[in-house]
Amino acid sequence: MAPSKTRTVKNKHSAPKRSSTDGISKSRKQKPTRPTAAQQVKEKNRALLKKPSKSKTYTAEELGVPKLNMITPVGVVKPRGKKKGKVFVDDMESMNTILAMVQANKNGQIESKMIKARQMEEIRQARKEEAEKKEQERKNRLQDTKDSLRKKRRRASKPDIQAEDQSIKSLTLTGSKAAKPKRKVSFA
Repeated sequence: MAPSKTRTVKNKHSAPKRSSTDGISKSRKQKPTRPTAAQQVKEKNRALLKKPSKSKTYTAEELGVPKLNMITPVGVVKPRGKKKGKVFVDDMESMNTILAMVQANKNGQIESKMIKARQMEEIRQARKEEAEKKEQERKNRLQDTKDSLRKKRRRASKPDIQAEDQSIKSLTLTGSKAAKPKRKVSFA
């Protein structure tokens, strides 16, 4: 006989494992199970949920939905929740007159803006011309003063030269020694 191995048990208190070969077991036949009453109710509810429900459809008149961009006739009562400043027009002619008045007002504003722009442009142009005139006058005055200074220099330089020439001539003619300028001599 071959030596058999002993098994080491990790936990003494644990119950031994049972295997299919340990004991004799009888085969049991399973009885067909019927769904319980709760499951039957759930299935019915699911079936009901899947069916489309018949819901009532309402028309726009029944719901009271306002019609947009429409002119309300004279006899119609203004709806609840009317916004402030909302004008209900009686007929097309009055609506057209109101539109024409508004359009004319807008055109007038645009025209007045254009007129103001033109006036501002004219004012700018006038200011520009005035500034150019002032600049030209200033340049003319400056040129005049320059010319007058040049003439004074010419006048002043001509008599000085002539006066010096005359004084030298007079000194040479008179021969006065005191009037002659002293000569400076440098010794190097």
